[in-house]
Amino acid sequence: MTDLDVDDRFAIQQTTGRYAHAYDTGDVEGFVGVFTEDGIFEVVLVDQPDQRALFQGAAKLRDFAESGMPRVNPVLHHVCGFVFDETNADEPRTRATVVVTKQYPDGPAIVTHGTYFDRWRKTEAGWRIAHRRYVALGYAGAHATAQATQ
Repeated sequence: MTDLDVDDRFAIQQTTGRYAHAYDTGDVEGFVGVFTEDGIFEVVLVDQPDQRALFQGAAKLRDFAESGMPRVNPVLHHVCGFVFDETNADEPRTRATVVVTKQYPDGPAIVTHGTYFDRWRKTEAGWRIAHRRYVALGYAGAHATAQATQ
């Protein structure tokens, strides 16, 4: 078992940044490209019952990006607190805090916040996300809907 070297750690962090920039700029192929071919993006909303979504493979990830990327009000992913939980070069794992803001006519608002838990795989194209599990502490729309129905 070998440990990740500094170059590998940097490449993984760069790919995390590429994910955010691709989504924020509407770059569907860039978004799909940060995942492995069989990559998984899983979303879990912790305060809502049965709120889980899973997108696996390039076609499903592309569908997600095409339907979810903002067309009118831009979003920004603010990723921080990036740490390596496992530095084994065969299966590194990281986590990072994320806050997503959206620009509305009356100003920016936080639309979601939570933690990315990532498993990585080195491919011929470099380090790619094999499995991203986003544990969301909330979504602005989910809270507004829940409050409106109470």
